[in-house]
Amino acid sequence: MTTEWAVVAAAEQFTVDPRNSGELTFTVSNPGNAPDTVVFDVAPGDGSQRAWFTVAEPQRVVPGQGSVSFLVKLAVPAGTPPRRYDMTGFAYSANTAPEESSRSSGRVTYEVRAVAPPRRTPWLWIAAAAALVLVVVAVGVVLLTRDGEPAPGEPRVVTVEAESLVEGAVIKSPQNSKAAVGAQPNCCGVTWSGDKQLFFTGLAIGDQVTVTVQIPADGTWRFATVRTTALDYANTVFAIDGNQVGGTFLGFTPTVRKTEFLDVGTVRLTKGPHQVTLLVVGKTQGTNSYFAGVDTFRFTEIVAQAVAR
Repeated sequence: MTTEWAVVAAAEQFTVDPRNSGELTFTVSNPGNAPDTVVFDVAPGDGSQRAWFTVAEPQRVVPGQGSVSFLVKLAVPAGTPPRRYDMTGFAYSANTAPEESSRSSGRVTYEVRAVAPPRRTPWLWIAAAAALVLVVVAVGVVLLTRDGEPAPGEPRVVTVEAESLVEGAVIKSPQNSKAAVGAQPNCCGVTWSGDKQLFFTGLAIGDQVTVTVQIPADGTWRFATVRTTALDYANTVFAIDGNQVGGTFLGFTPTVRKTEFLDVGTVRLTKGPHQVTLLVVGKTQGTNSYFAGVDTFRFTEIVAQAVAR
């Protein structure tokens, strides 16, 4: 039986600050008696983009006769034409196709205002600031290039274009599907870093692709990725050296979209090569595809703070 979700916005419009940013809470209620897992997402209106919105914890379990709230953050990029825009929130059951259980809120509007350009700065101040920047950059270059090490107290950051790892990738399929991996160029209105992404065409639960990433030093590293979502994308998890890191990533959206950097988890790694595996664990859409896309991997070293005596 399909859950008849109820989706209600806390207000009919976002209240935006001078930088055209704001927040709004949406409440999703489960009128049935059985608990169900809900997925909440945003449908941008005409002229707006999904990338303007961030949803905290988009998948939750809702008890029977219960409700949960989702905080939606709005950040309109500079240069957006000033006018009134709109959006809606929608929710659907994680274990059914969105078209079978999706329910939407009412239309929510927000007013984008023109951002005044900064006041002109006297040329004398500009020259002084430029000279200071040159000094800072020179010092920074010396510190950062000394023996290839970052400045004291600064973390190492390893950023890798995922598609650059396709050549050495290893695919496994417990069901012997014809899963494949390749470098997909920009498409569908999405521009990836480096103009390509790692595109995994999984065809069954359990399909996986493994790539090798080099870590420059022993330490604790925060693992983050830029992902792609689409109508035929699967739910996936990451594992490093055979151990799962982070939770399940939901690959479904009605259109092709690219995320910002998303934290996956923190892991202790030694210097040298490590195996990063993308594993298909399910899907929410009604297609036969279990696809996945990764734009960028990033490992950020967690630097221990010195203890004051």
